[in-house]
Amino acid sequence: MFFRKKSKLPASSQAASTNVACAQAEGRVSVEGWETTERVVRRPFPGPRGATALLRVALERAPYAELIAHAKESLEKEICGVLAGTVCEDQEGVFVHVAAVIRGAAAAHGSTHVTFTQETWNHIHETLDLEFPKLQIVGWYHSHPGFGVKFSEMDLFIQKNFFSGPTQFALVIDPLSGAVAICLNTPSGIQNLERFWVDGREQTCQAPKGRRPQPEFCAPGEAPLETEAALRALEARLGQLIQIVDEQRASHYRFLVFIGIVICAGVVVALGYTMYSNYRYRNEPPRMTQYVPVPVQVGDKTVLVGVGVAQWQVPPELNAIMLTLEREKRLLDEKAALGETNNENASSNLTNASSNPTNTADQPKP
Repeated sequence: MFFRKKSKLPASSQAASTNVACAQAEGRVSVEGWETTERVVRRPFPGPRGATALLRVALERAPYAELIAHAKESLEKEICGVLAGTVCEDQEGVFVHVAAVIRGAAAAHGSTHVTFTQETWNHIHETLDLEFPKLQIVGWYHSHPGFGVKFSEMDLFIQKNFFSGPTQFALVIDPLSGAVAICLNTPSGIQNLERFWVDGREQTCQAPKGRRPQPEFCAPGEAPLETEAALRALEARLGQLIQIVDEQRASHYRFLVFIGIVICAGVVVALGYTMYSNYRYRNEPPRMTQYVPVPVQVGDKTVLVGVGVAQWQVPPELNAIMLTLEREKRLLDEKAALGETNNENASSNLTNASSNPTNTADQPKP
């Protein structure tokens, strides 16, 4: 399947349909063989709580950066590609999570048009099957280098007829201004999204101009454009603050869980070591293994006295205590022996001094 889109076409959708019908007759557009299957995955939305939109679109940082880089590679011609991801659901409803970007290789590029050729679709499906087998095509993108992000009639026709799934969307980006617009199919027709999320952070889409009345023409209950823009900015800021609080709360929760796991692991290791020590080194009393006869002289007779030989597996902690006591006893014995030696030396010196009392008196005076 391949088609060609143009950005400068008649304003009516009938003219766009006529152009595509002519292109199809010429062999440039083929609509057969396009099937969409939605596999809904249950997972939390990667953004702030309470986020609302016609369709919540969440892009990861890497594919969004890849999309921007692809758009900036060609500032004179349009580029195109598809967005691969999953259709997810949480407590607040369905949302789309974009996890990959597949470039439209071999597409025919022009300053105001881009053509998805048969080679382009073959490359897209081969890449999807080989590199992203668990993902599905959830949308398409193209660039408008230098002339805004308003969807043309051909863009809307392509979105309505080729990406008609309720969770498939179109994204257009202007690489010069950085503006982004997203539209999708709804029961009331194609509508633009006001916001999307990149790595959990809210981003604002550029809505078509002139859709809301100016201040002097505002009907009762409708906000002027300036007020609406301010409210959207405030809402985006509140959403970012809520997301930051949620991230901090999740980080604090993970830290507490980590500390709890470490404490529980320490308790388990201590209990395991205690049980292993009690099993390995049981505090059993000494066991008598044999008797050894020892001759003893009692008066003029020699008698044999049986001495029992016992076996005792000394527990490590008791063995350590006994070794400590033995070491302290040895130190005390050494100190006592040193003290006795000093006393004997002092006594001998005193004896020598008392045995020679006149040595100092007999010395001649100077």
